[in-house]
Amino acid sequence: MPKALQTLPLAPPDATCIGEIFSMATIDDVTWYFANLLPEDWHPADDVRARNLRIARYHVISSIRQVDLVRAFKVSTSTVQRSVRLYRKGGAGAFHEPPRRRGRTVIDAGMAKRAGKMLDGGMSRRAVAGELGVHPATFYENLRAGVVKWAAKDEAAPGRDPGEARRAVSDRAARDARDKQAPMGRAAHNVGDRLLASAGLLDAVEPAFSAPAGAVARGGVLAALPTLLGEGLLDAGLRLFRLPRGYYGLTTILLFLAFMTLARVRNPEGLRYQAPGEWGAILGLDRCPEVKTLRRKIRLIAASEQAVRDWQAELARAWAGRDGEAVATLAVDGHVKVYAGRKGRLAKHFVARQKLCLPAAASYWVNALGGAPVLCLHKQLDPAMVKAIEHDVMPELRRIGALAEDAPDLTAPAPGEPALTLVFDREGWSPALFKRLARIGVACITWHKNFKGEDWPEDDFRALDAPIHGPAETGSSKVALAEKTVVLNNGLEVRQIRRRLDNGRQVPLITTHPTMPLERVAGAMFSRWSQENFFKYMREEFNLDALTVHELEPVDPDATVVNPDRRELDNAVRNATSRLARLRNRLANALRTGAGKTVAKLEPQIAALEAGIDALKHKRAGTQTHVRAGSLPENQKLDALPIPERLFCTLIRMIAYRAETRMMPAVAATQGKKPNARKLLRALLTSDANIIPEPQAGILRVQILGLANDALDRALEPLIEELNRTRTTYPGTRLRLVYEISAENQPEPVT
Repeated sequence: MPKALQTLPLAPPDATCIGEIFSMATIDDVTWYFANLLPEDWHPADDVRARNLRIARYHVISSIRQVDLVRAFKVSTSTVQRSVRLYRKGGAGAFHEPPRRRGRTVIDAGMAKRAGKMLDGGMSRRAVAGELGVHPATFYENLRAGVVKWAAKDEAAPGRDPGEARRAVSDRAARDARDKQAPMGRAAHNVGDRLLASAGLLDAVEPAFSAPAGAVARGGVLAALPTLLGEGLLDAGLRLFRLPRGYYGLTTILLFLAFMTLARVRNPEGLRYQAPGEWGAILGLDRCPEVKTLRRKIRLIAASEQAVRDWQAELARAWAGRDGEAVATLAVDGHVKVYAGRKGRLAKHFVARQKLCLPAAASYWVNALGGAPVLCLHKQLDPAMVKAIEHDVMPELRRIGALAEDAPDLTAPAPGEPALTLVFDREGWSPALFKRLARIGVACITWHKNFKGEDWPEDDFRALDAPIHGPAETGSSKVALAEKTVVLNNGLEVRQIRRRLDNGRQVPLITTHPTMPLERVAGAMFSRWSQENFFKYMREEFNLDALTVHELEPVDPDATVVNPDRRELDNAVRNATSRLARLRNRLANALRTGAGKTVAKLEPQIAALEAGIDALKHKRAGTQTHVRAGSLPENQKLDALPIPERLFCTLIRMIAYRAETRMMPAVAATQGKKPNARKLLRALLTSDANIIPEPQAGILRVQILGLANDALDRALEPLIEELNRTRTTYPGTRLRLVYEISAENQPEPVT
């Protein structure tokens, strides 16, 4: 054959061909499989079951003839046929089941000693059974009968500290060494279930706490499990969401995301710098999902925007029903998330905390007076608070049952009690909105915007205790208050309440609530700062402003946006007017000093500039203020952040915040006059812990390792007692969580 027509070989040198494109070769006791020249699979050369699995797959999937497989693998025809039947019946998992043997006599003394050492090193009982090549049931029987014993017990000898062997039980160093040797990657020990999941034959792996683990990093986050479940993390989510078959189930993903949030792992990418096996010990698995897997799971869960919105409604309905009076008065405020990416063009918003106008995404939040979140409404474009309250917030409040249809009309001569009271800042000022809300039974409390009136006499004010609502408790503040009735420009009669400051300044606020005592009205207005503090805390601790996904979506083409041409004309008029003012000042100075040449030079410039401003204003008058987003040219089209995944991650953060808040009162009461419960809880949730399963007693013991000092440990005792009273069972298991503060660094071995 001429050199020009020669082709590259399809198999490596010294390899045995299997069909047309596949081949295999044994190198250093390892059998490698190749597709053309690329290695695609391998197994130990002496692993007969792994070899038979490849034989079956080549015949069933790649349609390679049985006669070719007999020739290539040098096996009998019956071996090929038996392997094919087994694969078609049970899939790949059928080749990874240990051979079934009966009786405990299959475990001899040498095997028992090996098993004890593996248990001592932290391996699960199922994994040890696999290493020994016996069925798990056989291994459990031998373990119960005492044939297999923990090596830590047998290694204690006279003159040796008995606790020395106990301290070696599943310590961090042993787990780290074992995780590095996992056959499918760091800490991926559960080979059989992972292969089944990859073939689509496994719904999800249930958590199994089989071996004790000492000093598990961030194991203290398990202390939040009772409050997370109490806030409804799994109740509606398991009913509304679905995940396809895979190794990690929906329960595991929801728990893991909440644990990550409370443990201050700011985003999935942060998992790249943490030991996956440690998170696996918390989840009851071999390891946690990697970043790509977790991102994919989030995308699948949030694929249905309606399901995510239904989940929020279910959560808000449950919170409103449980909190009762706490949600009869709600705070409404907007939050701006700055977008720092370069992929698209987002609408600009004024960011008050940075005092800049930046590309950002807007959302509107509804919180209880103490700051506990109830609703979050993400928007593609900011409609302004007045429209958001009427067209977004009120429909959602009706949906969760916070506003009854038969609420009284507050503008009637004899109004009843309002069904709901909303508190917001000056951005929501609109007398027309107040009247419309009052007619459907919703009262408003807000600052009196742009009020210019005479001060009231000092004798009208009296010192009252205004209740100030916080996340964990309600305090009070003594303030000087006075009240009078005023009429707004649309004829609506409202109550104006003024607070007199120490410097004599009078700060007015108004309310349409007909009966609420003025100190409670003032306290509700002052408590709105709890919502501002909530935003600050969520940004700093729970990464509220994280970019959930990097993709963007186009803005709804029917949405109304500011006309860019009108904005340019506004800027041009503003700049020209500023320049005209400067020229007029210079002309006035020139006239005052008698500089005739300067006057002669400036007058024509001023006249030309005035004519130019008139022309700009005339052009601006004929330009629309707002246009449809779809009518913008391509270089001016706006993008938006996708809402479903963003809302789903926000709801996880809301649940985590509420769960942490529910834990605050128990520790705040023990911290003296200046409690800082959240810092103590953060230390607890990020601390190490021993995780000790006791299956015979049906207990999963969580021993929190000591914090910075004894005082902090004592401050946690009431919380530990409260958590134990909940008698919470770890989801997916029958193990009841028992919490305690541990003075030791490692657990006792469990038999």
